[in-house]
Amino acid sequence: MTTIEKLTKFVNQRPGLDYSNYGELSSYRSEMAEITRDRTDYFELLSLAFSRIDNLNEVVTDYLLKSSGRLTMNEAGNLEYCTGQYFPTEYRPAANRILANLIFASYRDEIEHNTPNNVYKDGNEIRKAIKRSISRRIAKNYFN
Repeated sequence: MTTIEKLTKFVNQRPGLDYSNYGELSSYRSEMAEITRDRTDYFELLSLAFSRIDNLNEVVTDYLLKSSGRLTMNEAGNLEYCTGQYFPTEYRPAANRILANLIFASYRDEIEHNTPNNVYKDGNEIRKAIKRSISRRIAKNYFN
C-alpha cells in the first residue's frame, strides 16, 4: 500500500463522534457536516497536489517520516496520529495541512529554482496563485 493510499484510508475512516458529547441534535449534525467538509477538502487538495508534484507519494512519505507534527509515519511505514483534544474533528485537517504544506512548497520551489514560468516573488503571490486553483473554503482554512 502506498503512502497516499494509507493517508486516504486514514482520512476515510469513520470519525467516531459520540452523540452523548453533544447537548442537542443540531450541534451533533453541525459537527458531522464540518467533518464531512474536511474530507471533501482533502480530496480537493490531493487533486491539486497530484497536478503540481511529480513524485507525490515519495514526497509525502519523506514529509511524514521527517515530520514532528501530529500526523507522522514510523520507520515501519505506518501512520501515527497524536490526538490533541478531540480526534473526530482534527484528524482530517491534519492530513489536509500536510498536503497544503507540500503544495505551498511546490510553488516556493519554482522561485528557488528560477523555472521559466516563475511569476511568484514572495509568499503572498504564491498564496494568490494557489487561491486561483482552489475553493474559497480551502483558501481560507489552509492558505491565509
